[in-house]
Amino acid sequence: MFRYLTGILDTRERMTWKIYAVLSLISPIVDIFSFSVIIYIINIVVRENQASPELTAFTVFMVLVSMLKCLFELYKSKIANRFVYEGAQKLSMKIYELLIKENLTEHNKKTAMQALNMVRNDTTNCIQIIVDWIGIVINGITMAGFAAVLIYVSKWIGVVSSIILLLLMAVVFFRMRTRMREYGERSRAWSIKANSQITIAYGSFKEMKIDDRSTFVLHKYGDASQAYAQVQGEYKYKISSIGVILQNSIMAAMFVILAVILVFGTNLSAILAPMVVYITALVRMLPMAYNVLNGMNNVEFAEKSYEALKECMAEYSLLKEEEKRSEAVRQKTLTLQKGVSVRNLTFGYSDRVHIFQDASIDIPVGCSIAVIGASGAGKTTFVDLLLGLLKPQSGHVFFDDYDIVTQSDAEGPCRAGMGELVSYIPQTVYLNGETIRNNVAFFEEEEEVDEARVIECLKCAQIWEDVRKMPDGIHTLIGENGTAISGGQRQRIALARALYKDFELLVMDEATAALDMETEKAVIDSIRQIKADKTLIMVTHHMSLANECDVVYKIEDQKILRVR
Repeated sequence: MFRYLTGILDTRERMTWKIYAVLSLISPIVDIFSFSVIIYIINIVVRENQASPELTAFTVFMVLVSMLKCLFELYKSKIANRFVYEGAQKLSMKIYELLIKENLTEHNKKTAMQALNMVRNDTTNCIQIIVDWIGIVINGITMAGFAAVLIYVSKWIGVVSSIILLLLMAVVFFRMRTRMREYGERSRAWSIKANSQITIAYGSFKEMKIDDRSTFVLHKYGDASQAYAQVQGEYKYKISSIGVILQNSIMAAMFVILAVILVFGTNLSAILAPMVVYITALVRMLPMAYNVLNGMNNVEFAEKSYEALKECMAEYSLLKEEEKRSEAVRQKTLTLQKGVSVRNLTFGYSDRVHIFQDASIDIPVGCSIAVIGASGAGKTTFVDLLLGLLKPQSGHVFFDDYDIVTQSDAEGPCRAGMGELVSYIPQTVYLNGETIRNNVAFFEEEEEVDEARVIECLKCAQIWEDVRKMPDGIHTLIGENGTAISGGQRQRIALARALYKDFELLVMDEATAALDMETEKAVIDSIRQIKADKTLIMVTHHMSLANECDVVYKIEDQKILRVR
């Protein structure tokens, strides 16, 4: 686990953890040295019954060493925290890159809260595992050093005490190990579920209010959050109980050893100094034993995060290998001079019947195409296949001579992106909580937004008059997912976003479903006027809109049939 996690770090983070490990190793060396000095000073004072000036000066020097060690510990803590959060940030970037570059099929298997947990929590937990392992090793070495001093000073008493402490630690860890993994898995699952209930409340707010189901939603969140709190409470109790068990068990063992000494009539005055050292060393070892067990339990608790991260990083490695292979392939600039041609397309989601079976369609350049069909016939799936978001089991999708399925043209394998060629309005539109301006120029840098072009696109989408009357115009905030505006306004802003992009092919998946017929026709007329030579593909249920198109296709019986 430790080797794997340190192996996936960047060069800088690898150097940081090594520096932290070295700094952590210095601390116990200073501790053992300081403790040995205390033994040395006590022995001299007891033997000579006085302190020389040199001894006093040396003691003052050790005071300064202790103060410097305090500053050193603060610096080490800073390094550790920086390593955890910077390392987690770098890992989160890799996981986030995977999430936004993976294919649509894999994307649809995850919820937003699962993705959020992987990006934020799992990465932090896994970097913390590295710190915990370093702490386990360093505290173990320190304990061994103190145990050696203990045995040297107290002989058989030190041996017995060290063995008792080691056995006690082993018993506690192995009894709690499985439970800690279970706590970690349950805590992660309930955290995701509780957070999901919050998104449900925001995503279905209107239905919740109308159906008067707020109490139901509240109870669902309460159940999840209570389960999470219960798991966390049990976990924290188990962790805190370790200290209690260690402290009281060792205290009882000390009294047993003292009783044995008294039974055998040992001269207490003769062993007073060694006993003071013995007790001091044992007291110093207890926090180290607790830290070792705490670190090991934290590692077990984070096991599920580690498994999730390892799975993601395996997929990330495949992604980067694929990108590397792709870079070696010839680059092609995608064109749309002839049109789009779909040939013998067969597709079905796993474990389901085929949605398309040997389906074909031709989309000439400059034409407007309507795609109709019953609900569930596969209209959105067809769009996803056409745009390369899904890969068919067989068949081809050609943009001119380039096949996006096999990623090749007449000259052989090559790669081409359709980002500069296609503009797309999905069935479910996403708007963030920023301004109308930023939602139209959605992927533009703030300083690169062309406001004149934004206004032109808003006019084309038949929403400029509404925006102009708003208090802040194009700088008006529209709320998360456009909650401050109407459904029709949301769709028209999404349409303006698509028009802001310079495209050759505009694909609209039910993009005007929330508009009245008059506004819908005005929008299409505006698009035709401004983008007269562009190709349009419109998925719609509105026959009035379909009749405005040059060609109408219907998806039926796993085929794409031309009906006009």
